[in-house]
Amino acid sequence: MRKKWKRQQKLQNVPQIPCIRVPPTAFETSLLKDLPRGQQRYLYSIMKIYSPRPQWEALQTRYLCNLQHQQLLGYITQKEALACAAVLGDSTKKALAKEASQRTI
Repeated sequence: MRKKWKRQQKLQNVPQIPCIRVPPTAFETSLLKDLPRGQQRYLYSIMKIYSPRPQWEALQTRYLCNLQHQQLLGYITQKEALACAAVLGDSTKKALAKEASQRTI
């Protein structure tokens, strides 16, 4: 009984290789269309690594936190902070729309 428990404990400590799941929308891209499933996963993992989206989202979050901090310190009013946040939101929507239109080409 004790040996079995130790064996199971050893197996739990083995790192698992994450399965890369390619979203259905990515299957339709011209790069992944005619590739086998394994090659699709491999290429998608590379595309995901080099995607600028996480950096963009981190920068956007940092900018919003900075706006809030400036407002709390009294450098800008709430109205100015909301206006800046609205401009940031509009530019993000435009960038996402542009990205989506480039994917369909």
